[in-house]
Amino acid sequence: MTGRGQILAALEAPLAFGDTSVIVRSSRAIAEVHGLLTLRQGAEWVTLGEEGQTHVHLKVEDGCRLRYRQQEEGNAALELVGADGDVLCRVSFRGTNRAQTENYSSERAAKIHERFSGPGTCAGT
Repeated sequence: MTGRGQILAALEAPLAFGDTSVIVRSSRAIAEVHGLLTLRQGAEWVTLGEEGQTHVHLKVEDGCRLRYRQQEEGNAALELVGADGDVLCRVSFRGTNRAQTENYSSERAAKIHERFSGPGTCAGT
């Protein structure tokens, strides 16, 4: 999946899934936005969330792809990866970290895996 329209369409589902966090990371900062987010497409930038409230701006270009990941010690996540291989943002599904047994839901983890690890995403470790 490389087209901007395809990426945006594929991002809408996990943003509305519930109990998610959008995580944006740089070498010196990490931002997490919790809750249900809307997606609005501008000419150059995509806005996750509502203007005037907590939100994230992303520059989604052709060549980006989505990657589903489930690490041993971490929540399942759908990552938006740039053409250069850098992770632009991550939609993390809370309650899917096997290492946090008090919050882990095997049913939720299985449902998310089934929904988001299929065609249109690439596998990650």
